[in-house]
Amino acid sequence: MGRIIGELGLRYRPSAQADLEAHAEALRLLMEDVADVPINLLETAAKRWVRENRFMPKASELVALARGHLSIVTQGTDAGIAQLQAHCDRLNNISGARDGWQVVGKAPNRSIAKRNERRPDVAA
Repeated sequence: MGRIIGELGLRYRPSAQADLEAHAEALRLLMEDVADVPINLLETAAKRWVRENRFMPKASELVALARGHLSIVTQGTDAGIAQLQAHCDRLNNISGARDGWQVVGKAPNRSIAKRNERRPDVAA
């Protein structure tokens, strides 16, 4: 991530020497603001930004580009269902051992039940 933001900083350097310290702080804040964006999406967004804009991006602009790219990449796939299933599996691993409850059933008929107890209204 540091490389991506650093390259943006080099491409959009301030013209006055006095502004370099403020520019460095702006880059640090930008890196904090986009820290939760996956690296591959951030890099794609930054490359697109550089091709299309003359000014340093704001975090919201990079995030919007990254989201747009993600929606194109996942369109027509079962990415959402796979993420939900992975989340249910994680919950089952965490809570099942602790309190005996788990997520049962298959999409779209999931529910919460005691471990090893099948609810009759939920297809396995």
